[in-house]
Amino acid sequence: MPAARPRIPVNVIAGPLGSGKTTTIRHLLAHRPEGERWAVLVNEYGRVGLDGALLDTGDDTGGVVMKEVAGGCICCSAGVFFDAALVALLRQRPDRLLIEPTGLAALSGVLDTLDRPGIGEHVDVRSIVCLVDPARLDEALHRPESRDQIEAADVLLASRSDAATAEQVDRFDAWVGGLFPPKKHVGRVLHGRIDVALLDLVREREAAAHRAGHGHEHGHDHDASVGSGDADAGGHGHGHGHGHGHGQLLAHGAGEDGASGDVVTHTHASDDVSSIGWVCAPELVFDAQRFGRWLHDLMQLPSAVRLKAVVHTNRGWRSFNHAHGAGEVRASGYRRDTRIEVLFDGPLPLPADTLERVLRTYIEPAEGAPG
Repeated sequence: MPAARPRIPVNVIAGPLGSGKTTTIRHLLAHRPEGERWAVLVNEYGRVGLDGALLDTGDDTGGVVMKEVAGGCICCSAGVFFDAALVALLRQRPDRLLIEPTGLAALSGVLDTLDRPGIGEHVDVRSIVCLVDPARLDEALHRPESRDQIEAADVLLASRSDAATAEQVDRFDAWVGGLFPPKKHVGRVLHGRIDVALLDLVREREAAAHRAGHGHEHGHDHDASVGSGDADAGGHGHGHGHGHGHGQLLAHGAGEDGASGDVVTHTHASDDVSSIGWVCAPELVFDAQRFGRWLHDLMQLPSAVRLKAVVHTNRGWRSFNHAHGAGEVRASGYRRDTRIEVLFDGPLPLPADTLERVLRTYIEPAEGAPG
């Protein structure tokens, strides 16, 4: 009888929106053991998959396999797509799988899936890592999904602590010291630079990872002018009342098959959060300076929560990552298309077609076209 295959180590990297999960995963991928092939499963609330693009380094060595589940929380509305993506990655037998749920997802559903017969026998759930920004501790504790992530974590890290005041960091330390049961590891992390060894701090669990339980009581609305053609994007309508009544938010100028649309708009909304995103043809080139200023202005809106983008600019391909008044711009290895997504508390501050018209003003004229 053939020997059973070893179980695949799995780590969950969790945390509220803007806590630094993507930056942390970039660091972990860059410092994975030589010769190891890792997989990453990314979940995003918005319908435009951005984290996969932000994690793309342009390295074609095959050392990292990635899948995205966009358009909902993998703990609920996008759960069936999470299951399918998870099974597809496990069948590729990576040396390690990292799961990054959206900051709006509870971990209970994710952990239930990892424990499920047919999957649980093939995975070894190791350290569950949660990042929390000390400057936004009250906000995190106010949201049930963030509390669920904190409850499930084995490793709890204060992220972006360089941007917090000494009082906020002290309050975070005092709060962590009062948690029961205590975490396996508590620390601070800057720019995502965590020790890869923390991923294996928890091995051979004696009991299932703790979960507080969580249920979304909101409906979701989704609109898209044309499907992006991304097999992992989208996925809605599981246990929720979904509507598609926001016709006025549909992008204009796109053909039914998507062939004539050089800019495709996607929107996604629940009772308390909304998102708008765009997928643009790769040949479109944006003015880096003016476009960057517009992104900055968007993030100054009172309801703006999170912005991610990978953009073909006149200064090359650039990634933009903004949250809570801080932003990062870096060169990007991604080349497939331009992708932009912004999350807001509550409804969109402007109609989607208005935002798209503004977006188009930052596209440079094609060579030979009138200026």
